[in-house]
Amino acid sequence: MSTPPPSSSPQGGAAGGQHGVIGQALDLSKSLLSTLPPAFLLLVLINVAFVGMLMWFLSANQDRRADMIDKLIDRCMEIALHATPSPLR
Repeated sequence: MSTPPPSSSPQGGAAGGQHGVIGQALDLSKSLLSTLPPAFLLLVLINVAFVGMLMWFLSANQDRRADMIDKLIDRCMEIALHATPSPLR
């Protein structure tokens, strides 16, 4: 007599002892980390750091532009409110 194969459903089974999508993602990340060369992992870390610095730079640049435009609009409104209206012809 043969025994039935283990269940492959997300609720049961002996696939690494992890259950569900998160468990499968953890298993996949562990296998990727063990098979990728260290130089590739270093390259990924450098790219993540570069993208983070780029996003910080763009955010700071956008904030400075918004401050400058706010000052310009405030000054224009101040000039417009204190100007004497021109007579209509």
